[in-house]
Amino acid sequence: MIEDGDKICIGVSGGKDSLLLMEAMKLYQRFSYTKFEVIACMLDLGLKQQDVSKIQAYAERIGIDFEVVYTDIGKVVFEYREERSPCALCAKLRRGALNTYAVEHGCNKVALGHNRDDVIQTFFMSMLYEGRINTFAPVTYLSRRDVTVIRPLIFLPEKHALSIARAHELPILPANCDIAGHTKREEAKQLVKHLSGLVPDFEEKFMHALSTTETYGLWDRMRLKGDESHKR
Repeated sequence: MIEDGDKICIGVSGGKDSLLLMEAMKLYQRFSYTKFEVIACMLDLGLKQQDVSKIQAYAERIGIDFEVVYTDIGKVVFEYREERSPCALCAKLRRGALNTYAVEHGCNKVALGHNRDDVIQTFFMSMLYEGRINTFAPVTYLSRRDVTVIRPLIFLPEKHALSIARAHELPILPANCDIAGHTKREEAKQLVKHLSGLVPDFEEKFMHALSTTETYGLWDRMRLKGDESHKR
């Protein structure tokens, strides 16, 4: 994920995962033989006013340049567009704004704090609500922006992230959205929680199945060379 000469922009939401990622990246930078730079950006969506002074102080303490960028994404999503399912549009606009900031500040990579639970939830959201099998990858190159998105915490269980964040007393902000906790992601979260109660080590087995691509048994893998039966 990280190579010599990289300049990486960490996307900060104010939640436990992105704050933990800030500290993890800075600690890694200190002992890694790989030489890279790290900055951090937090997008203000123009919704509720938040006090980010503790996050600014935290970033200064660990030695990361941190900036808050003010946007009108909240107004676009909830007022101008009046989206019934605003999360997808909001996420798209946030990704665009963050990638733009990264490129403008000379970064070739953007680091996001998605954890293992996010991977599994996104898989079920895509399958149940979009009718496709898909989830985000650990590393994704965006050719239009010439920037690579990395997710260093992608194998970290959310419960571990929460435990570490509490132990380190990270300055976590509450969710800054009126529909937080009432989204499709929350429904997927509850589904995964239910499956975890039914199947021992469900998350571990799911991640193993997802990452072991040579054992995929999907229909496109079943088409043997020269076999025309699937066209009948």
